[in-house]
Amino acid sequence: MKNPKLSLLTILLLLILGARATPLLGEGVLDRKIAPSDIIVIEVFGEKDLSGEHRVQQSGTIKYPLLGSVEVAGKTPSAVAAMLTQLLEADYLVDPQVNVMVKEYRLRTVSVIGKVNHEGAIDLPAEQKIDILEGIARAGGFSPLANKSKIELSRNGKTKSYKFDDLKSVKDNEKKIWLEPGDVIYVHESFF
Repeated sequence: MKNPKLSLLTILLLLILGARATPLLGEGVLDRKIAPSDIIVIEVFGEKDLSGEHRVQQSGTIKYPLLGSVEVAGKTPSAVAAMLTQLLEADYLVDPQVNVMVKEYRLRTVSVIGKVNHEGAIDLPAEQKIDILEGIARAGGFSPLANKSKIELSRNGKTKSYKFDDLKSVKDNEKKIWLEPGDVIYVHESFF
């Protein structure tokens, strides 16, 4: 029988190393941009009337007290906080302390079809990016009939073809194929 202390030590070491590696692997991933239909919470320290929840309109704006319509879509929460601080400081408050958080992200999905084990829509995580391989994995992985040399990704009316081995060999986060809402992954059938 294996030494239980050694196994526990190994697991703890892997957890510690994994926790330290995660920020490096996902650098910039947590700075997801605000999009229409998201619900954001704005807190201005000491200013109850300027604090509250706001649903982002389809136009990408919110209605904010004193400022009216404010464009927030396409910006990170920290960028919106900096912008509101600047706007409030210009005409209304002295040294405002503004914090912006996303309370609820709109539902974002990707469709995975073809020769995977569970065809259909998969949800994209709120504050994490996933690549095309992770999308296939979330659809249950390749079925036995999958042609791993013909994986298509359709985005905004354009389709590109990829090979599993090529996608697997990419280690640089800048070169990975990150999924976006509305993408369609199609795994073709192997004929032999």
